[in-house]
Amino acid sequence: MTRPELSRATGLGRTVITQRVNQALQAGLVVEGQPAPSTGGRPSRVLRIVPGRAVVLAAVFGATQVRAALADLDGTLLGEYRSAWDIDAGPDASLTALYEASAQLLVPEYEDRLWAVCVGVPGPVDFARGVAVQPPIMSGWDGFPLRDRLEDHFRVPAWVDNDANLMALGAWSEEHATSGEHVLLVKASTGIGLGLISGGRLHRGARGAAGDLGHTIVAEESRHRCRCGKYGCLEALAGGWALTRDARAAGLAGRSPFLADRLARPGTALSVEDVLDGCSEGDAVCVELVSRAGELIGAQLATLVSVLNPTTVFVSGLLARAGETLRGPLTEVVQRRSLPLATDELVITEVGLAGREGVMGAATLAVDELLHPELLGQWLPQGAPGSGVRHRLLNGSSASIM
Repeated sequence: MTRPELSRATGLGRTVITQRVNQALQAGLVVEGQPAPSTGGRPSRVLRIVPGRAVVLAAVFGATQVRAALADLDGTLLGEYRSAWDIDAGPDASLTALYEASAQLLVPEYEDRLWAVCVGVPGPVDFARGVAVQPPIMSGWDGFPLRDRLEDHFRVPAWVDNDANLMALGAWSEEHATSGEHVLLVKASTGIGLGLISGGRLHRGARGAAGDLGHTIVAEESRHRCRCGKYGCLEALAGGWALTRDARAAGLAGRSPFLADRLARPGTALSVEDVLDGCSEGDAVCVELVSRAGELIGAQLATLVSVLNPTTVFVSGLLARAGETLRGPLTEVVQRRSLPLATDELVITEVGLAGREGVMGAATLAVDELLHPELLGQWLPQGAPGSGVRHRLLNGSSASIM
């Protein structure tokens, strides 16, 4: 944006804006671009984040995969990595996998320009301490000093957050011009999670447990035990691993020739991808399983829509690949069960970022924290943030973080 636009956005006067912009220009963080379209008088130049100055490492662990990326300070992804991974392998093995991924991304061109790291995990996180707290899955992760280990290895500031929070932040950072300031993101994958942005700020709750939608009870009488140990959780009925369980039973019972054929493959276990393939092939059982998952997720989401009144609900994760088969029933239930005032302008849509919203959100968070005034004042005099930068700001702090 231009200097006048900065002034209007911040409420600061022209003199202060000029001083701050000049500091950013001198520090090599901002560069002047082409003149903006003139509205009369001397045209202002567009200010942009300097490309190529530094990179941040963004990574998100799901239950069954890890995705990592390098990003420029303006959010441009410079390299990506994706691999299958079992989060229950534990934190030490997971960090080893992350270090291997980072070694592939941090080629000589970038390795000396790493300024920050942000990692997402599929469970509640104490953001101030950078540790997972009582995760329903993730065996061995409770209280593990993940942020400290990341900082010791990479020698730069690091942050840790819940994966659905980062996905919500990534989707919102790309789409906020049309999505509005109040956004929910449902992650329907192996597990089920939710990220919440309210008033343009990410909401984590008092203990980092906000958004743990998958472990809300939907059927107390259910005999299906969830991975968290309780019975009747949403995830135990509508998560990807639950659909795989039910698809296997249907295939063995002969109710689905498609699934029976997949089960007959030697040496290959049935997966949720098989269920999604069945949807694409029009298999009635697979369509029924995914549609029922959409209905169950929509029923839980309807209460949140009435209570929180979002402008947009993003549907993301592996199950979102089913498209209308999942989103249609989910939307219908939300519309039917939520308050009319909360739904008359509500948009429910897929993210459309090819699964990159998590790493994009992690990169956004890292850059936002690096440029927060309190942290910026620590490292700017020395030219770059290093391991000596302390950033344990109790409120999480950045403009997009609550």
